[in-house]
Amino acid sequence: MSIGNTMLRVTGLAVRVLVLSMLFFCLVPLARSATIYVDDDACPDNGTGTSNDPYCSIQDAIDASVSGDEVLVYPGSYAERIYMKTGVNVRKAQAAKPVIVATFKTLVKFEGVDDCALDGFILDATGVSNGSAAMIRVYDGSANITIQNCEIKGANSPGGNIAKSGIRLNGQVVANIINNTIINTLDAGITTHWIGTIVNSTVTIQGNTITGHGTAGIYFNAASGDTNRVIIGGNTLAKGNYIANNGSGSDEKGSGIRMFRISQASIENNTIVGNRRAGILLIDTSTLTPHIRTNSIHDNGESGINIGGASELTIGPGNEIYNNDVSGITFYVFENSRLNGFPESQPALITGNDIHGNAKAGIAVVDWVSGLITINGNTIHQNMGSGIAFFKNCTAVITDNDIHTHPTGAGIFTGDWSGTYPPDPDNQPSILAFDRFRGPAYLTIRRNKIHGNRSGMRLDHAAGVITNNLVYDNSRSGIRFSGDTTDPYGPFPFVTVWGITEITNNTVVDNGSHVVSTDDDRGGGIVYDDINTTVDPATGQTRNFYDPPLRDPGQMPRVIKNNITAYNKKAGIRDAVCSSQRDYNLYYGNNGTLTFVPPQISGCGFTGNPHELFADPRFIDRAAKDYRLASDSPAKNSGDDGNDLGAFGGSDPITW
Repeated sequence: MSIGNTMLRVTGLAVRVLVLSMLFFCLVPLARSATIYVDDDACPDNGTGTSNDPYCSIQDAIDASVSGDEVLVYPGSYAERIYMKTGVNVRKAQAAKPVIVATFKTLVKFEGVDDCALDGFILDATGVSNGSAAMIRVYDGSANITIQNCEIKGANSPGGNIAKSGIRLNGQVVANIINNTIINTLDAGITTHWIGTIVNSTVTIQGNTITGHGTAGIYFNAASGDTNRVIIGGNTLAKGNYIANNGSGSDEKGSGIRMFRISQASIENNTIVGNRRAGILLIDTSTLTPHIRTNSIHDNGESGINIGGASELTIGPGNEIYNNDVSGITFYVFENSRLNGFPESQPALITGNDIHGNAKAGIAVVDWVSGLITINGNTIHQNMGSGIAFFKNCTAVITDNDIHTHPTGAGIFTGDWSGTYPPDPDNQPSILAFDRFRGPAYLTIRRNKIHGNRSGMRLDHAAGVITNNLVYDNSRSGIRFSGDTTDPYGPFPFVTVWGITEITNNTVVDNGSHVVSTDDDRGGGIVYDDINTTVDPATGQTRNFYDPPLRDPGQMPRVIKNNITAYNKKAGIRDAVCSSQRDYNLYYGNNGTLTFVPPQISGCGFTGNPHELFADPRFIDRAAKDYRLASDSPAKNSGDDGNDLGAFGGSDPITW
């Protein structure tokens, strides 16, 4: 036989073997997942799990299943506790949700299971007389589990004492909690419980309604050093949660969301409203992209967001934080490191938010903060007290904000001089004392628009610089500041030199509109006030918050240059001493005169100030509040650096 014939025969045999093998595999049925049915209407016979002969018990169906199976449950009432199984999804069979009624403290347990879902049930614990545990428990070692489209009811009224919580997670878990309604438990809707923690876990909470819980809507606790990712909401409104009316109990934790030592939190597109204490209360918690953004946080009993401990946060952009009973954002939490005498580091970025209508302040710093606070690009308006208020030592950079319409307070405020300790965070900022123990608030205030307030800035316990701000239409002073640049005038135990050291390139105009004849010097543009003199030497009376300012002739000079002060009710610039490093400023129309010099500069002479200007600044449109400079303005190129005077000049001009 030739080699060619032999090869043909071998090849033909191989083909026949391949064809037979394919036929064999086609004839043998492949293993596939099964659907197992449950219907309590089939009882008392338990059934076999087929659609025609379903099980009566959900747990019997789960016990009969293997990974990859699906258990479908018809409408009915099932009085049992179920234990989920790895790889087995338990879902409703029809539009109507089956009800699991409580016969035990816990209705559903995920205990060391993976890749399984509970979908479309009503979990009803309202009939249990002693329900001291969660309705759903997720134990350590459970991964990729999903709880969705369920109604989880602890009691018939908010804060009911039937079920302690809705969903409780402990240990290391990966869980998705999606599109559920979780209402009326003693403690929290979703929680680790107060004595439990999550460990190196990922928890996603989206599209839920979480209301009526006695302590908090969502509470998570973790041990120091653990890495936990908690995602509350998502990048669309549909993924956001509605978290409302929690904290009906007396516990101080009563908040919408409360997180302790969560290292990677994101809170996005949620509505957080009407919670007894804070909308969001964060202690030793840090955010990760997408941070805390595009939430609506309003009408909460104290603050919209409370921050404490070693929290490193980005808040914004896109949050609307309004109508909260103390502040929109508050750096103050009861359980924090203030108790041991020293602050934790709390770097925080607050950016791109709309903060308005809060009962005390838009942003209030009531705890010591050692990390940098950056407040950038926010609209802060119509809060009942002040826009931004500081009552303790911190370092803050305040840039590019629109701070307006605080008719009873200041746009930026650093407390009065009646220091008491500890301060009461529920008091209105205008009567809350500044705690002087650790020194002043160190502030950089740059490129802000500050208008329509009682005072633009009232900086009584501040150090730092004020540059390139547009300050206008405040009913009292534009910038009223104090501070002591030399010993022995400092009122702080550990700080002898403090104060505002530089005021440059600001446009301060049209302030003092509500000043009457008896309000001497209250309506100035840039005004120094000696806060150490608490008793008026002329009257012997204790000085009130808005009494006329007093000079301190012992002050060392500070840099005041390249500013435009115009059309203010009183003096354009009134510093502590006439010998300040004040030069290259433009004055016009202050104290009721156009260019008459003494009222413009509060009686100071020209010694050492050869470049001061007394001329019409020629704004583009003062009536329309367009305070940019016309091309023929005398303030053009008149700064000591050759740039324009005012907020739109200098090396870092306002551009918005």
